[in-house]
Amino acid sequence: MKKLSEWWVYLAGVIAVIGVIIHIAAIFGGPSWYAYFGAPPQIVQSAREGTWLAPVSTMMITALMAICAAYAFSALGLIRRLPLLRTGLAGMAAICLLRSMIFWPLMINHPELRNTFEIVAAIVWGLAGVGFVFGFRLVHAHR
Repeated sequence: MKKLSEWWVYLAGVIAVIGVIIHIAAIFGGPSWYAYFGAPPQIVQSAREGTWLAPVSTMMITALMAICAAYAFSALGLIRRLPLLRTGLAGMAAICLLRSMIFWPLMINHPELRNTFEIVAAIVWGLAGVGFVFGFRLVHAHR
């Protein structure tokens, strides 16, 4: 049976993989998908007009999420050890936790953020952040 800390790292990796899938699907889903998933207006407009901004920026985010997944799975030993593993996991944890925590005070003055999607996203990225923290600790313990 896996330790609880390993399950947290798996969760972070799975969340990142789901993010990859959603972003790739948005490219094929078109402007309504971009809008639904909270893309900035200029990205939604780009998708409507068929310009490169929407797919290129989406693929950049997709690549970052894929890297996050790879680092989580590397921490678990499922793939080879990636360079700067501990540093990468620490950075990912910080970004995910910051993304999650900054939402709550931000929504006080920005009522447009008070919707189910943004709340769920903040919670999910907070969970991923905790998973990356456990990944960092797991790798740190096995130096």
